[in-house]
Order: sequence, then C-alpha cells, then structure tokens
Amino acid sequence: MTIIKTIFSGEMFKKGIVLNNIPFLVFITFLMLLYVAYGYHIDNTVREISNETKKGDQLYSELQSALEMYDTKSLQSKIANEVAHWGLYESIDPPLIIKENKIDN
Repeated sequence: MTIIKTIFSGEMFKKGIVLNNIPFLVFITFLMLLYVAYGYHIDNTVREISNETKKGDQLYSELQSALEMYDTKSLQSKIANEVAHWGLYESIDPPLIIKENKIDN
C-alpha cells in the first residue's frame, strides 16, 4: 500500500526518482512508439500482400480463360471450316513419295 500511496501523493517527484530517470523513460517511450509504428507497418505489408495475391489470382483466371478460348478456336475442324471459303481443304489421301529416276549414259 505504501507504493501506491507514494505514487498518488506525489512524494515520488519530491525524492527525484522520476527526474533522475528521465533519459530512461524517454528511451522506453521511444521504444513503445517504435513498436506501434512497426505494428502499422506489418499491417500495411500484410494488406499489400493480400491485394497482390488477389491480383495474381485474377490474372491467372484471365489466363485460363484466354487459353480456353485459344484452344476452342484452334481446333482442326474449326480452322478447316474457316479456310474453306479460300478453296483450301483438308487432304484425305496420304502423301505420295516422288522418286527421281537417275538415267546413266
């Protein structure tokens, strides 16, 4: 009870305990401010990482959609239908091998 009584009565200031320890109290206050600032920094960093992860997921889904569209448009049957109006068609017959006959004189 005497410690609480000395704190509230102001005897601590009369004895000079607080005045003698001002540099230490300033140091402790600086550390507390640094700790709070670090907490804000960590919160902002976690928020940025979360936002970048969301952006990455969105870009990945757009990539998958683009690849799916490419796969559907590049099917062999679709390409054959699209170039048919130019007179190009898919060959049904296998390719022929042309052999060169050498005539010796």
